[in-house]
Amino acid sequence: MAESTSLLKPGEIIKPIIDVAECKILVEALYGLECSSITELNGYDDKNYKVLVNNVNIKNENVKDVCKDGYVLKIMNSLDSKKISFVEAQNSLMLFLCNNDVTCPRPVKNRNGEYYSIERFVSGEHVVRLLEFLPGSILHQIHPPNSLLYQSGIFVASIDRVLKNFHHPAYNSHQTLWMLDSVPQLSQFLFAVKDATRRKIVEDIIQQFKDRVLTVREILEKGIIHGDFNDQNIVVEKLNGEWTIKGILDFGDSQYSCYLFELAIAITYMVIVTKNLDAVGYVIAGYSKIRSIPDIEFSLLKVCVAARLCQSLVMGAYTSLHNPENKYVLTTAATGWELLLKLWPEPEEKVLEKWRTVADSYIQEIS
Repeated sequence: MAESTSLLKPGEIIKPIIDVAECKILVEALYGLECSSITELNGYDDKNYKVLVNNVNIKNENVKDVCKDGYVLKIMNSLDSKKISFVEAQNSLMLFLCNNDVTCPRPVKNRNGEYYSIERFVSGEHVVRLLEFLPGSILHQIHPPNSLLYQSGIFVASIDRVLKNFHHPAYNSHQTLWMLDSVPQLSQFLFAVKDATRRKIVEDIIQQFKDRVLTVREILEKGIIHGDFNDQNIVVEKLNGEWTIKGILDFGDSQYSCYLFELAIAITYMVIVTKNLDAVGYVIAGYSKIRSIPDIEFSLLKVCVAARLCQSLVMGAYTSLHNPENKYVLTTAATGWELLLKLWPEPEEKVLEKWRTVADSYIQEIS
């Protein structure tokens, strides 16, 4: 399968078509594991299934003991399945993090000793992988206290710090529509937003992002980032009655990019899950404990957060047009528009000052 750096085009259908019965056959044929149950999980363009297996009749010399918490069978969309070097990069990155005390799903070798295979379905050729399931609660399922928002800032900055020592050539050229670098391409999908006022706001934000952020991109600090630190990808657990971050899922949007973008993405989803723009301050407080935020990055936070909101809202509306039964793609829409309409008209200086004040106050409070 040829490598590709192409971005999603309007009208292109890339999600795999497969049912549970086929998944059972895949797991047994590719991984030599006997399924006891299969449940479909949320997915945007990919198909994900939680798989429980019996600890008997293991026909895979690469699996000595089954994972008691089960596995996640991941069937990648047809577009990303063409980017084989990036698939290999993701697997290498997850193994690197697991070996550096960052909790994330560990890839499992198939019967051929490979971490992935390419399989043909009615929807085309798709990469198939199996990952160990990471138990716990998803942050999206709870109302995170300020302490957890603070932890999220620490956690995302810590991941990026660990990844300073990770390299893979696939990240040198990898591009997707979900990178903040791709915000200008949102214009192609704006037809999915039916409200003219909302379309105009998105157009304004795209222009501001192009004029203010992309023009200084080359001087911003960069590295390998997770790229999608959102409330659906963060696993939490209660320890001694307090919520704590356990681990991180889904490296499908990992990339070589600006640390500013990683922070802005993390902030965006903490604002959405709390429905509170002040949540930004707590994330900043935690992030700053690990990495100081340069003045130029702080000055661009508002427009970057707004741009990420636009990405999620526009692409959610577009994907829903083609796949209306997938409610997951509209997760952001429930509160996203309300937050964007509240954030964008506010004077930037006032917004940034409020975020800084909340961060400083919280740091003082816990000192």
